[in-house]
Amino acid sequence: EMISPFLRRSKTDSDDGFLELFKAISTLNNRHNDFNPTLSMSINLSDTEIYSEEREETVSSSSGADIKNIKVQGDDPPVQDTFISLSERLDKAIKESCTKSVIDAFEEERTSSKNELSDKQLGRIITFLADRDVVMSFEVTKYHVQQCKVEGRMVPLFLYHYMMSGLKNCRSKNEAERLASDIQEHIIEEYSDGKKAVYKYILLPQLALNMERLNFHDSARPLVEYFLGEKYPLLNPDIYESLLKTAWRNPFARDDWAPTLPYHRLLSELVSCGHRPEPELVTKVLHIYYPYRDIDSITEILSSIQQLHHYEDHPYDYRIDCGTLETISVLVSKRGSVDLSLLIIEMAESFGYSMSESMFEDVILSFAASRQVPQCLGALVDMETNGYIPSRELLRKVAKKLSYDDKRLRYTQHILTGNDNGNILSTATMNSLMMGYGMKKNIQAAFDIYDSFQDLGLKPDSNTVTFMMEILYFSTTQRFGQRIYSKEDLNPKDVDDVVGEIDIVLSTMKEENIEATRHFYHEYIRLLCSLGLFEDAKLALEEALSNKINLQVGTIFLHAVQCAHKGYYDMARDIARLSPAVGCGKQPTLLRRINNLQ
Repeated sequence: EMISPFLRRSKTDSDDGFLELFKAISTLNNRHNDFNPTLSMSINLSDTEIYSEEREETVSSSSGADIKNIKVQGDDPPVQDTFISLSERLDKAIKESCTKSVIDAFEEERTSSKNELSDKQLGRIITFLADRDVVMSFEVTKYHVQQCKVEGRMVPLFLYHYMMSGLKNCRSKNEAERLASDIQEHIIEEYSDGKKAVYKYILLPQLALNMERLNFHDSARPLVEYFLGEKYPLLNPDIYESLLKTAWRNPFARDDWAPTLPYHRLLSELVSCGHRPEPELVTKVLHIYYPYRDIDSITEILSSIQQLHHYEDHPYDYRIDCGTLETISVLVSKRGSVDLSLLIIEMAESFGYSMSESMFEDVILSFAASRQVPQCLGALVDMETNGYIPSRELLRKVAKKLSYDDKRLRYTQHILTGNDNGNILSTATMNSLMMGYGMKKNIQAAFDIYDSFQDLGLKPDSNTVTFMMEILYFSTTQRFGQRIYSKEDLNPKDVDDVVGEIDIVLSTMKEENIEATRHFYHEYIRLLCSLGLFEDAKLALEEALSNKINLQVGTIFLHAVQCAHKGYYDMARDIARLSPAVGCGKQPTLLRRINNLQ
C-alpha cells in the first residue's frame, strides 16, 4: 500500500520516479531498519539521503524492468557507538606501554563503585608500573591488598618483590628512602597478626637487601637492626647471606670507619639457625672490621666461626690463619677484653695452632687492663711454663698497671708472698711487683721485694738486675733531682751510698751468672751519668763493646751529650766515635751537637 501510488505512474514517465521511490525506501530503512506497515504515507523526499553515483546508475539501468522483479536494497548497517570496557582499555594501554593510560585506568577503578579489574589485571599494573612509576606501583599494591582483605585473601608475595625491585627507578635518594619507609610501615601494619606475619618475616629483609644494593645505607641499617632486634625467624637464609655479600671495606677509609650494616649479627643469626655460609664469605665479614676495635662485634664473629668449626656435617674449612688471630689478639689486648683474648687462645688450640708468645702476652695484658691481678700473674707463670721468657717491655706494662694504685700493689704483694701462691709465684711476677713499686717511687718497698727473692726460693734474672738499676736511677733523681751533675757537685757520701748499691747488683749478677743485656747497660750508664761518674760510664761502655753487645742509640747520645754539657768535649767525641763499634752506626748529628755545645 505504501508504494502503490508510485506504481500507478506510467512507464513513459521520467526515471526520476524510480529514483524517488528508492530514496523513500532508503529513508524508511535508515529510520527503522525494518518495514513498518503502520508507517504514515506522507514522506518528505527533501529530507532523504542522497545516494552515491553508483547506486544512481544501478537504479537508472533498471528503470524498464518489472517492478516486481526488482530487489530493494538499503544502505550498509550504520556504525553503532561501541562500548570499550575498562579491562580492554587497560590491556591496550599496557600493550602500547602507555604509563599515563595505565594510571588513568587504575584511578578509574579506584574511584568506581564497581570492581571491574581482576586480580590478574591489578598484578599486571603493579609489575608494569614497577619499572616506570614505583610510587604508583606501591599505591596499586596497597589498593590490591585492601581488596583482597575484604574477601579474606592475600596478595601474591611475588608482587611485593616486583614492586620493591622498582626502588632503583626512584628519581632521588630521598624519594627512595621515603618510599622504603612507607613500605616498611605498610608491611608491619598489614602483616603482624597470625600466619600473615610470614610475609613480614620475608619482605622486610628483602627490602633491606634492595636498599643496601642501591647503597642507601642510611635506610638499610635501621631496617636490619629492626628485624634483628625483633628476633624474626629465619625463613629465607639466602636473603641474610645476600646481605652478608654486600659487605665491603673502603681501602681509603679512616680507622674509625664502621661497617654499613651489623654484619656480625647477621652472621650470628645465620649460624645459630644451622646455616653454613661459605668460608670465604665468613672471612670477608671478619676482615671488614679491621682494625678490630669493636670488641663485641669481633667476639660475636669469632664465636660464630668457632661454632662453624665444631660442626662436622659440612665439607668447609673455617679455620682462620694464625697471623690473623695474633693480629686481633694484639689489637684488642689494650682494651682489656679478657673474654676475647681467651676465645682467641681457645680457637688457636682447636685449629691445631701452638700458643705463640704474642698470644700469651695479649692475654696477660688483657688481665692487667681489666684489674684481674691473680689471673694476670697466673698467665705470666703459664707463659714461663710453656718455655717463653716474658720480655722486659711486657713486665713493665704489667708493672705500670699494678702501680696505678697503692692498694693494688699491696694486694699483689700479699698474694705473692702468701701461703697459697704456688700458681702465681715466679721471678717474672716478682719483677713486675718490684718495678711497680719503683714506678710509684716507693724505693724502700722495691728494695724489700728484691731482698725477698732468696727467701722465696727465686733466682733473679736479667730483668731483675735491669729493673734494679732503673729503680736506683729513680732513687737518685728523687734524692738529687734531674739536673746534670759532675762528681764534684754532689756529696761524696751520697754518691758512695749509691755506688755501694750498684756493687750489690753487680755482685748478684756475677754470683747468679746473669748476662748483661743492652737494656741493662743503658740503665747502668744512665745511673752513673746521673752521679757525674762519666769515666765509670765510659768504662761500662767499653765493657759492653768487649762483650760484643749492641747498644741503643739513645745510650750513646745520653752519655756523650751529658759529658759535653759538663765540658768534657774530648770524652764526648770519643764516645760518639765508638758508636759504629757498638752497633749504632756513625752519628754525624751527635758530633755537630757536641761542637755546638762547645
